[in-house]
Amino acid sequence: KGTFRAKDFQEVRTDILKMHKRVHEENYYQLLGVDPGADAAMIGSKFRQLARTWHVDRFSAYDLGAEKAKVQEIFSVLNTAHRTLINGEAREEYDMSLEEGPDIGKLLEAESEFRAGKSRLDMGSYRGAFDAFQKACLLKDDEPEYRAHLIFTEYLLIDKDETGRVHSRKRAKEIMQQLDEIQAGMQEKPWLLTFLGTVALGLGNETEAESLFQEALMEDSSNTDAKRMLRLIRSRRKKGQKKGFFAKLFGKK
Repeated sequence: KGTFRAKDFQEVRTDILKMHKRVHEENYYQLLGVDPGADAAMIGSKFRQLARTWHVDRFSAYDLGAEKAKVQEIFSVLNTAHRTLINGEAREEYDMSLEEGPDIGKLLEAESEFRAGKSRLDMGSYRGAFDAFQKACLLKDDEPEYRAHLIFTEYLLIDKDETGRVHSRKRAKEIMQQLDEIQAGMQEKPWLLTFLGTVALGLGNETEAESLFQEALMEDSSNTDAKRMLRLIRSRRKKGQKKGFFAKLFGKK
């Protein structure tokens, strides 16, 4: 870590908090600092300037702690704003949504909370992710993707033993059923199959979990979570086989 004066970090933190507040309150044009009539070149130029300022690597000299998730969220929203406004069809839909009034602000806030939850989930901050997903669901309670992430994060917060098995099997089974119901109403989603596989593994259903992870990879071969969980299953299986071999070798039952 680089060295810096205490007040330097406080100034940086203040800037982060101000910008984080803006991403929750301003529309995409305001965030990027462009007029509604701006062309793609101007939007791209403004985005690149902001991207240099708000990429998390720029803050590598600071121990951001909890503020790191806010920086990641800021960059994610800026990136979404850029991609939306340079795409003709997406921009037209966004402009129409702005004209629909206050309700769209609620939807945008829900989407922002959802993105924040995903960022925290990726960082392993399960409690923070749960809180963000819960806010997203309260703002838009008919979005199955929000609901699935909230339920899965609740599963991650359940106490588990040293092998990863859940202590509260009753609640884990309920979560498995709820995720199954959500899946029934959606097209195949690799991330949802991975959620189901993870819960199945926590319930001790290793064969079912393996099948779900393999199905997730068939849908998306780059699914790193499914790959990691499959490696875990196979590693455990090899250890079990070795243990069984030595038990037979030395006459143990």
